[in-house]
Amino acid sequence: MKHRPLVEMNIPTFIAFEMTDIESGYPYAIAWSLPDGQFKSVLVRPEEEWLIDFETGQFSSDMPSLQDLHDKGESVLDILKEWDLDFEDGELYCQDPIAAQYCLDLMFEAYNKECEYDVISEYDCYDNVDNLDLDDQRRWIMDTEGLDATNCEDIVKGMIFLFARANEEV
Repeated sequence: MKHRPLVEMNIPTFIAFEMTDIESGYPYAIAWSLPDGQFKSVLVRPEEEWLIDFETGQFSSDMPSLQDLHDKGESVLDILKEWDLDFEDGELYCQDPIAAQYCLDLMFEAYNKECEYDVISEYDCYDNVDNLDLDDQRRWIMDTEGLDATNCEDIVKGMIFLFARANEEV
């Protein structure tokens, strides 16, 4: 798992997933922020039961091969253990709460556990900023930093930069 500092402030836990298929897929890459402005990213080794419908999915061309996921991916159990250490307050902020909840539930269900994290829209981090203004700022950050809006690591970087920008002391 990679660790990289981006800003010096107390950051909420942002999370983003890349999925094999929006309809019935599974997460194959995940990135999340840490309170100190660092982030982690990981490829996910798929659980065997996730591969039942593998041949019928419509997969992203950017997705690593199944062999790469098996060879380079972390086990879901190891990721869940890492989250126990990293997700201190239990609140996870994301751009797509429905997709994030689906991925979290899928991962926890693989080990007969229930997800106890609260999945919250990223917009709820900001009290006095209009959502459209946040979207404009996000686009500007993604463009100026050369970030890819389909890459979970870049999405989390963008959320960290946006949070830091929105909370700058003037």
